[in-house]
Amino acid sequence: MLRITTILLSILLSIFSTTVMSYISMATPIGPWIAPTVVLIAMLLLNLMRVKDQVKPLSLIAVSGSVGGILATAAGFSLPTLYFLSPDLFASWMASPFYFAMVVTGLSFVAGFFGIVAADLLEERLIVQDKLAFPIGQLVYKMIMASKQIKKAYELLFGFVSAAVFSFMQDGFGFVSGFIPSTVTLVPACNVAMFSVPLIRFDIWPMLWAIGFVTGHVIAIPLAVGAIAKIILVDPLNMVWFDYLSSVEFVLAFCSGMVLYGAVISFTALPAMLSTGVRWIQNKGIGAWRGSAVSFRSPLLFEGGIAFFSGALFLSYFQFSIASILFLYVASFACIYQIAIIAGKIGLAPLGRFATFVMIPAMLMFRLNEVQIVLVATFVEMCGGVAADILFGRKMARLAEVDRRTVRWYQYGGLIVSSLVLGVVFWLLINHLHLGSPQLFAYKAQSRQLLIHARQFNYLVLLLGGLFSFFLKYIRVNPILVLGGLLMPINISLGLIFGGILTSFVKDREEWEPFWSGVFASNSIWMLLRSALG
Repeated sequence: MLRITTILLSILLSIFSTTVMSYISMATPIGPWIAPTVVLIAMLLLNLMRVKDQVKPLSLIAVSGSVGGILATAAGFSLPTLYFLSPDLFASWMASPFYFAMVVTGLSFVAGFFGIVAADLLEERLIVQDKLAFPIGQLVYKMIMASKQIKKAYELLFGFVSAAVFSFMQDGFGFVSGFIPSTVTLVPACNVAMFSVPLIRFDIWPMLWAIGFVTGHVIAIPLAVGAIAKIILVDPLNMVWFDYLSSVEFVLAFCSGMVLYGAVISFTALPAMLSTGVRWIQNKGIGAWRGSAVSFRSPLLFEGGIAFFSGALFLSYFQFSIASILFLYVASFACIYQIAIIAGKIGLAPLGRFATFVMIPAMLMFRLNEVQIVLVATFVEMCGGVAADILFGRKMARLAEVDRRTVRWYQYGGLIVSSLVLGVVFWLLINHLHLGSPQLFAYKAQSRQLLIHARQFNYLVLLLGGLFSFFLKYIRVNPILVLGGLLMPINISLGLIFGGILTSFVKDREEWEPFWSGVFASNSIWMLLRSALG
C-alpha cells in the first residue's frame, strides 16, 4: 500500500512542480529549485495519511517530483524565444495544440533523457570520488530527516489555502462572481520633465510578493537598480540624444548591449572550461569507464544509445544536419560537466550562460534557422538542468541510504510524467495569458532574442548598454537581473522588489518561506485552472 501511495504522490507532485515552474519561469526572471517545496507537501500528505516511516517515500517522491520543476524552468527560459523571433510561426504552432504539445514533449524527453545518462556517467566521479557537496541534495536530506519540519509543512498549507481563498474572492469560480477588484490604480501615469513615471497597478502583486520574499535581496536590489535606471537614465538618454529612435528601439538596443557584454565576458572563460573538460576525459573519464562503471554490456551504454538515436531522430525532423547534431551532443555534454561541478559546489545551475556557449557557435558554423536556434538553446538548458537535478537527488539518496536502482526508476518516471504534462501546461498558459503580457513576460526568452538580434541595433546604443553593464559589474550588481528591471513592466518589478524588502522586517526569513512558497504555488495552480476553464 505504501508503495502505491509513493508512486501516486510522485506522479501528482511531478505534475505540480511542472505546473508551478512553468508559470514562474515565464512570469519572472528566476527559477528556484522546487524540491524543498515538494518535500514539504509530501510530508504534509504522508502525515495526514498517518505514514510513520517517511524517509524512503519522501526521498523517492522528492527525486521524482523535482525533475518536472527544472525541466519546466529550462523550457520557460528558452522556448518562448521563438515567439519573439517569429510571432507568426509561433502562432501557427499554437493554432495546433496537439502539434505544439508533441514538440514540447518530444524535446523535453530527448533532452531530459540525455541529461539523465550524462548524470549517470558523472555520478561516481563527482559524488563519490570528488565528494562535491551538492547543497540542494543535502538540504532536502536534512528536511526529510528533521521531524520538526511538519510545522513548516502546515505553514505551507496555510499559505496555499490563504492564496486560494484570495484568488477565489477576486476571480470567482463557476456561478460565483468575485468581489475583490483585480486592478487598483495606486499611482496614475504621469510625466515630469524628461522623466516618465509609468502606470502602477495592484493586480498580481500577492504572487510577486511571494516570489520576491523567497528570493530576498538577491533579486530586490538589482531589480530596483534596473527600475530606477530606466526612469532616470535610459528614458532621458533616449529623449535627449536619441530622439530619432522610438522608446522600444532604444531600450531593446541598450539592453542588447548589456546582454552582448555579458556573452563576451562569459566566452572568455570558455577556453579554460573546455581545457578542464578535456583533461577530465583524459585523466579521469576514461579511467572511470574502464573501472567497470560502464562496459559494452552495461545498461547505461544501452540507455546512452537510446538517448543518442532518439534525440537525433527528433532533431532530424527539424532538418538538423548530422554535423550539427554531433556538435550539439558533444558541446552539451561539456556544458553538463561544468554545470554539474558548479551545482555540486554552490547549488546553482547557470543554464542560460551555457546555452549561449553552444548556441552562438552553432549559429555561426551551421547557419541555423530561428526554430533550430531556439531548439539548441532549449536542449542545452534542459539537459544541463536535468543532469544537475538528478545529481542533487542522487546525493540526497546516498545520504538517506535509499537504493540507487529504485531512485533511478523514480527519476525516469518523473521525466516521463513531466514531459507528457509540460506541453499541455505551456499551451494553456500561453494561450490564456499570452507571451509578452505583464502576467507572462518571459523575460529570459526576450533577453535571448535580444542577443540573437544584437547585430541589427544602433551600435552606439549597444556600446552604451555594454558600458552600463561594465559599471554594474564593477559595483558588484548582477547585470542580468538589472536587465529584468529595465525590460519588465514597472508594475511587475515593484511587486518583486516589495517582496524582497519584506524580508528585512522578519527576524528569520526561513521561518516564513514555507508560507510564501504556498502562496506562489497556489497562485500558479489557480492560473492553470483559470486557463483551462476560462
